Amino acid sequence: MDKLKQEAKKLSNEFLENEKEYRLGFIEAETSNPKTKTFGETAARNTYEGVKCLLSVDVDLIDLFKKTLYTKEFDAFYSDVLFSLKNGGRIVVSGCGSTGRLAMRIENSWRDAIKNLVSNGMDVSKYEDRIVSLMTGGDYTVIRAVESFEDYIELGQRQAADLHLTKNDILVGVTATAETTSILGTAKQALADGAKVWMIVCSNPYESVKKLSRAKTVYTHKNTSYIYMKCGGMAITGSTRMQSSTIEQAVISTCLEMCLCELMGKKTDTERYKEMLAIGFEKCINSLLNDNVIESIVNQAEAEAKLYEKGGLVTYFADEYLLDVLTDTTERGPTFCTPPFKSITMPDVQPSWSFVKNPTLDTKSAWTKCFERLPRCIDYTKNDYEKIGIKEQDIKKIPDIDYNALCNFRIGNEPDKEREGKNTLATWISLDNKIPEKFYDFAKNFENLSAMTLSPDKESITETKLNIFEHLAMKIMINAMSTVTMAKIGRICGNYMVYLNISNKKLIDRATRIISDLCDISYEQANYELYLSKLYFEKNNIANGSVVTETMNRIKK
Repeated sequence: MDKLKQEAKKLSNEFLENEKEYRLGFIEAETSNPKTKTFGETAARNTYEGVKCLLSVDVDLIDLFKKTLYTKEFDAFYSDVLFSLKNGGRIVVSGCGSTGRLAMRIENSWRDAIKNLVSNGMDVSKYEDRIVSLMTGGDYTVIRAVESFEDYIELGQRQAADLHLTKNDILVGVTATAETTSILGTAKQALADGAKVWMIVCSNPYESVKKLSRAKTVYTHKNTSYIYMKCGGMAITGSTRMQSSTIEQAVISTCLEMCLCELMGKKTDTERYKEMLAIGFEKCINSLLNDNVIESIVNQAEAEAKLYEKGGLVTYFADEYLLDVLTDTTERGPTFCTPPFKSITMPDVQPSWSFVKNPTLDTKSAWTKCFERLPRCIDYTKNDYEKIGIKEQDIKKIPDIDYNALCNFRIGNEPDKEREGKNTLATWISLDNKIPEKFYDFAKNFENLSAMTLSPDKESITETKLNIFEHLAMKIMINAMSTVTMAKIGRICGNYMVYLNISNKKLIDRATRIISDLCDISYEQANYELYLSKLYFEKNNIANGSVVTETMNRIKK
């Protein structure tokens, strides 16, 4: 044990001394939201009240969204994006983790809208490839996170360089905290290539500029502009898959919706259009407060919580909302330390608690439908990673993340016997209750069936060409359901995710702050105790459980 303590002290000292730029407690999006201080305990006691507590934070976004649309920054963003699209440029939406999946959602919606317009005789096909999502780690990471990738500014630079950006292009960096390393790397490369950069953030970028050198390079450049939306702390502290990604997705999608109308040759009254979209956003949020919708969320959360406690498995089935489901379910692994998705090359690995499948398409077709294009995956070699500057210990952790590796995750209609039988649940997810027969064909092999939809309140969702509000409603509904579920099985304390996976420097810092706050000890002591637990887990090959929870339990003894 003494040797373990010495090693923990060494690792902690190295982090405290060398990673000061990852001390992120000063950032707004990392703060605790006072509305949800007792969320974990509330949801465990009363599921309905837990859902209402979470959604109350989303309601706060209504005024922020409208306010943002009427800023000079939004008008400049819209003007720049429209000019770029009209002059042959691309809009590259760059994100990491939840914002990377947000970028994919936006590209999917744009492509789908263009295809629908073309099918109706509108000559806009040349714009289909003009919106490009750039996800740290490539499209593979839509289904399984790759450890440490977001820590490398050089990786972001390389991925952006692969796109060969020009002065006609715009890179839109999306980061709640305004400082995500890999996203800043993509912005840095875009600026070097002569492209314009817009940063869409939910924390004051100049707080980061004052403390973080990586931020200063980007935000002080003459070709960088930003939209800063002050949405405060997330409903779950630091969980940017929630409110920040909702408002970011809404604002970028709104800009593109307005641009698309102009590209169709319609003279748009921008002020009137903004008002229509602001009302649409408010109706979207309010649709989730319908008692029938809340009941649907409650029923699903309670069913899943009971199932997980028995070691059961949930499989979601979706078609046009498959990407929306993936956006939430993939994030559950690092957020709540649940088993990540497994591919067919991992027969001996524990299955993920939840998975998602398209009941109407085979896997390759389902992946193409998911993105509305062929997946863009990374096939860098070990030599490539070395040239990028990734450390040897991190290179060893990188799995195959190319197209074939992605297709080994069977999200199509192929049967999966491991997820069928006793203690299983098949759940249909859609906007309404129109359930295809194909779902019932699969569902007969599951012990339980359910559906989670926005019916009957779907009529209140404002229609747009990019289907902005139905995808936002779906996102928020699934976020709320999965978060309440995790609270009910003890993975949230107050509004802290005490089961987070410390797979990168930002998460090590966040875990340290959680331990420091909940155990009332210094940051330095908390960091040492965290590393001590981490080494204990590694030494004893403990695959399940939470390093953070283990640390807190040991301290409180």
